[in-house]
Amino acid sequence: MSGWEAGKTAWPEIALGRDRYEAHVDAVDPAHASRYPADLFLAAACLANDPHALAIFDRDVLIAARGAIGAIDGRGEMIDEALQRLRTSMLVGDNSAPRLLQYAGRGPLRAWVGIAAARTALMMKRSQKRAKEVLGEDDWTSSFAMISTNNPELDLLKRQYADAFSKALRDAVGELEPRLKSTLKMSFVDGLSIDEIGAVYVVHRATAARWIQKACDEVFARTRELLVERLELSNTELDRMNAMVRSQLDVSLSQLLPADVE
Repeated sequence: MSGWEAGKTAWPEIALGRDRYEAHVDAVDPAHASRYPADLFLAAACLANDPHALAIFDRDVLIAARGAIGAIDGRGEMIDEALQRLRTSMLVGDNSAPRLLQYAGRGPLRAWVGIAAARTALMMKRSQKRAKEVLGEDDWTSSFAMISTNNPELDLLKRQYADAFSKALRDAVGELEPRLKSTLKMSFVDGLSIDEIGAVYVVHRATAARWIQKACDEVFARTRELLVERLELSNTELDRMNAMVRSQLDVSLSQLLPADVE
């Protein structure tokens, strides 16, 4: 029995042509397609927006993922929000392709989605934990001024311009494109590794690392631009400010960036 026939046998109400199924299989991993062909059929039909397939996915697959989320946080509102985020990432994508495109039939679809559900819940829980610890605006600026650069000249500059720097940094992060902003937050606020970020966006870890670096470079450049626009600095002060922004960017993002950045 072919994979398409296995899928039609399991779910005869789903209208997915053989050609479309085979094209989907070729696009994922044909070497493993025969292991769980019916599940692969269901995934392909969901991505084709078949209403019966989507109903089955919600009823049988997503509902089964509740247990994986509940093991991390059993609150009803947490489970509901995590499931909604999971469904969106699976079927629509979050500034990237739908994650369901990465399912290759190596294992049961329920188990594969369950792992993704656990990762989603863990990421949300980490974010919520950091949000409770976030500093107020005044504390944020004061704390930044107290972080030593091991350079007395730069430390003096920091204390002088701490408020301006904190505002410029926040504004620079706020201007990032959504994917870069989200990636930056996952890395510096949620504490996710490049492997975990790659798993969220279904990209290679090297791609996630490039996104983080690009976000940092853009924040550095824009923070400097905003400081130049807002402060009247001599050429010498500008050079020192440039050194301060570069030296303090990583520590500022990791320790002081608010968890509620959207």
